[in-house]
Amino acid sequence: MLDITVMTEPHKLLQAVFPDLDFRDIERLSMAAVPCVYPEGVDVCREGETGDTLFIVGSGQADIIVHAADNQEIVVDSIEGQTYFGEMALLGATTTRSATIRTRSVCHLLEISHEAFLPIADDNPDLLRRLLSQIIGHLRRNDRAVIQALNTKHAQLHHAYAELAEQEQLRTQFIATLSHELRTPLTAVQGYLGLMKQGALHGDSLQVAMNSITGNVQTLVSLTNQMMLLYEMFPESPEYTRFNLPDVIIEALQAVRNEMKDTETAVLLSFEQAIPMIYADKHLLFLAFRALLENAFKFNPHKKPIAVNAFCARNREVAVSIQDEGIGIPAWAHGRIFEPFYRIEQEGGMHLFPGIGVGLTIAKMLTARHNGRIEVASKPGAGSTFTVYLPVR
Repeated sequence: MLDITVMTEPHKLLQAVFPDLDFRDIERLSMAAVPCVYPEGVDVCREGETGDTLFIVGSGQADIIVHAADNQEIVVDSIEGQTYFGEMALLGATTTRSATIRTRSVCHLLEISHEAFLPIADDNPDLLRRLLSQIIGHLRRNDRAVIQALNTKHAQLHHAYAELAEQEQLRTQFIATLSHELRTPLTAVQGYLGLMKQGALHGDSLQVAMNSITGNVQTLVSLTNQMMLLYEMFPESPEYTRFNLPDVIIEALQAVRNEMKDTETAVLLSFEQAIPMIYADKHLLFLAFRALLENAFKFNPHKKPIAVNAFCARNREVAVSIQDEGIGIPAWAHGRIFEPFYRIEQEGGMHLFPGIGVGLTIAKMLTARHNGRIEVASKPGAGSTFTVYLPVR
């Protein structure tokens, strides 16, 4: 049934694939869509090649394949009806295909070329904005599949090597994760700049492009800052001094506000007067609290108030709790969120958060270096509370 729909009623498939577009937008896209059929075992597009066409799958199955350093093929995922690939090529950017798509069965597709899409994008800035928002979210989710497959491959090597090989695995995993996180904003920026260079955007369409470029550049800045955190957390010789804990918390809070340019979110501070001075590395604790505060700001998309409390705990400990009213974390993930590169995003892509997933890892490692610990209490939709416990010496 669906293959007939692809050939005779492409607008029905387009509506299923792009639910955010209205009827008029779908009608215009359907005029640019060309039905085609690919037999089993054919490469629709190849990794490393350039292309200018978006492919929409009406029926059939295909594999997404990437190549490792030794040119070994890795099937990272499979796709079937009512999905699409080759999305960034639609913008006409001079980027290469990031994966090979090989048909597993006969596939009926719709093809929309960059040349056919240009006049539609120029005349319909709202369509461009909605389509690009969905495409970028789809691209990021595909990148997650690639990262997961690469991590699985690396995990299989874990039992075959000693400590040196394990360190190499982490390094490779970091590079793979970082490269895909950088690729998404860079590709979006390059795509829009390609359209602007061709003179294809005017008026509202041009403003949409500029807003997207600005947002993606901010994402790149955030990623760079997180890499600097990794560099700064291993000083050659830690400097332990005695200082007031609230001073470090306020300094970290100001740094996060400046970095994220967030002056709207209210932060409620509460510090017990009886908190003793602590003996620790001030800069390392600053990095730990900055990572936790950045996490509270980032996963709080509606900018609800954040509460920061410092108080005396039992067993000669001081505690700092950071409570937000953001998206929350399911119970099964409370242990995993401290793993390097592990991230949680809401299902359906309503909120896509930038980053490489090392903030909580940094906070936990730096707290442990001070013989402290971090506890988390959180439920989906009810926010999160991270509490740092530090010994008083």
